[in-house]
Amino acid sequence: MRSRRRFIVARAVVRETLPTLGLATGVTTFMLLINVLFRLAELMVSRSVPAATAFQLLALSLPNILVLTIPIGMLFAALLTSARWSGDSELVAIQACGVRPTRIARPLALIGFLLFAANLVNYWVIVPRTNLALESMKRRLMLSVGLSILQAKEFVEDFQGYLLYVDKIEPTTGAWSGIVLFDLNNPLEEQVVLARSGHFTANPIEGSATLALNDATTHLLQPDHPEKYRQNFNRTLEIYLRPKGSDRNQRIRMGPVATSSAELYERAQAPDTSPEDCREAVYELHKRVALPAATLVFVLVAFPLGVRNRRGGRGFGLTASVLVVMLYYVLLMGGEYMVASQALSPAIGAWLPNLVLAIVAAALLVRLRRAGIHHASPASNRVERIRSSFGRLLRLVNRPVRTAARLRPPWRANGSRFFSLGILDGYLIRTCVVFLVLVMLAVCGLWITVNLAENLSELSHNQPPGEVVVTFYLLSLPQIVRDMLPLAFLIAFLGTTAVLERHNETTALKASGVSLTRVAAPLLLVGLGLAVSLFALDDQITWRANRASQRLSDIIKGRKVARSHRATDRLWLFLPDGRTLVNFMQYDPDARVLVRPSIFIFNDDMSLRTRYMARKAEYRDGTWMAEQAWARTFLPEGRIEFVPPQPRATELPLMVGQDYFGREYRKAAQMSFSELSSYIRNLRAAGYRVDRLRVQLHQKVAYPLTLVLLPWLSLSFAFQAVRKGTVMGIALALILGMAYFAVMAFSTRLGEASLLPPLLAAWTPTVVFALLAVNRHTHLRT
Repeated sequence: MRSRRRFIVARAVVRETLPTLGLATGVTTFMLLINVLFRLAELMVSRSVPAATAFQLLALSLPNILVLTIPIGMLFAALLTSARWSGDSELVAIQACGVRPTRIARPLALIGFLLFAANLVNYWVIVPRTNLALESMKRRLMLSVGLSILQAKEFVEDFQGYLLYVDKIEPTTGAWSGIVLFDLNNPLEEQVVLARSGHFTANPIEGSATLALNDATTHLLQPDHPEKYRQNFNRTLEIYLRPKGSDRNQRIRMGPVATSSAELYERAQAPDTSPEDCREAVYELHKRVALPAATLVFVLVAFPLGVRNRRGGRGFGLTASVLVVMLYYVLLMGGEYMVASQALSPAIGAWLPNLVLAIVAAALLVRLRRAGIHHASPASNRVERIRSSFGRLLRLVNRPVRTAARLRPPWRANGSRFFSLGILDGYLIRTCVVFLVLVMLAVCGLWITVNLAENLSELSHNQPPGEVVVTFYLLSLPQIVRDMLPLAFLIAFLGTTAVLERHNETTALKASGVSLTRVAAPLLLVGLGLAVSLFALDDQITWRANRASQRLSDIIKGRKVARSHRATDRLWLFLPDGRTLVNFMQYDPDARVLVRPSIFIFNDDMSLRTRYMARKAEYRDGTWMAEQAWARTFLPEGRIEFVPPQPRATELPLMVGQDYFGREYRKAAQMSFSELSSYIRNLRAAGYRVDRLRVQLHQKVAYPLTLVLLPWLSLSFAFQAVRKGTVMGIALALILGMAYFAVMAFSTRLGEASLLPPLLAAWTPTVVFALLAVNRHTHLRT
């Protein structure tokens, strides 16, 4: 009996920590998996990938994400537990009973050690294997679904050294006709293969494929010697294809993240290993221990921070967690950069963040031991002053509302009680807004931290300017807010209602005759206002920021040619007639000049009729005039008419204006609502499929309404989570968020694959959740 009493405090700490740990880890993992869910939905719907294979890809992605999210979850749980014990004066109580307050740190340290051991096994053994399996599966999958990924009248650039275009695909048999294949392997020679028909055979085991062509004609040309032109005719022709990034005659060597620890150790010890590869291998080995060890360091930092902040509560825990994680990964990025530049040894570079945070934790623990629990530290005083200043700012903002309430006529106060903004409304709105701001800060910080961790190798290798990196992340913030605001507001809404339940405020309100619907009304109105603001943000700011961030991303990733999705970057472009293909190196919109244009004019069966090439072409007086242009015409009887390069300007048969080459090919996220609508009309007039873009156009209106629907749906659940606190609220937010995003992912992909009408596909999640919210509201005991 006595031994059982010794562990009362430890059991209480463990029971309080584990739910928060699971939810914090689950929330961060889910946020990082949202994009993966959309990609998996696209694989299952658009590319006919079996559901078992898609879920296998999801399972293979989890270990790599858990390496990051387990330490983050432990940090938040330790901060929240220690801050709650300190805030409710339980530490003072156990200190009065003769128990040292540091006793609660022991179970936290034990949980941290167990997580460190599990994460170490995960990162040392499991992650390299799953990364290798994931990369191999992606390579095989890309070719095994080759028949479904190819759409008629679309270019496919997924094969090493080739550009593929198919004019027609028979819907019932899948037979191809009118095939154009550009061989890009030799920059000094242009090779174009035209075939009347063909089929595609994939070898998933080897990750390769064979393109079998019938009645194929190969055109070979040296651009600097147009008179040297060759044609080869083949009844059947087989071409071996491999995915991008692979070589037919070389074994694929995976990066360090997909290499086993034993192989990395052998690579580091091998005498023939280059110094760069040796440093890379040693650094990766140390990193596989240092990252899991961050769980222990986070516990050591979290305990004194939480104990000394007696009034910071959950808001302080959330903010402090993000700041500590960001500091850790900034130090990790700096260490990797210095290792790459040989300024630090691989061991010190990998362990630098742990060492710095361990020193900070030691200093905080020493100060805690000296100050005791009942005294307020200078840091706590500063936190309290910041909280007081923030409260005064909120009161200043709310002063006009209170003044208007005092000046409201009596008839208004009695006749419109439901919509009047009073003391209760101001209290609820302030609580929810503070929650929302903290959650959004945490989400943005987490996204930046994880993105930095994923791009550490590229940043250290390409070494972009610091202002480019900072500007890129600043420009990424609007898209992060757009993607995560519904889930963040749902967490804030449920956190607010959970606080009301925990303090029995809802019981008091119902006893006073105030219904729960009236309590939730101001919060739902805030959600409606945020929905309108989100639409305005998406329509005015986000798309501009996405365009600019794309250019900066190209610099960070070291791309020599920016991928801004302009026609100037799409080197192969069909004209509206569908039979004239233009290839060019560059388009100068100011000078209205096409550099090195090459024009292919096809017959109805996609056989080549005429080919033009010029040094450059300038748009003048409504026509394209070319310099040093030559032409070769292929007559039906087999004769070829060749017109050698002309010294004078020659008119090219391009029946389009300069705007056709200067217009931009952007993603839907890089266009406003009106611009996307106009873009869809232009593409539809040109005969292109626009179902994907129409779904995304409707989503620009449907998605912001989630800010109202998800809180409304959770209303009946929120007030049933009696005395479970914010933990239950966040758990419910996670479940509802996962359900909504899962429905949205599959419905939108069905619409983009033309299996559902675009309007129905985009609005299905909104309508389904709205009907469910109405149904649940009828069961709410107000």
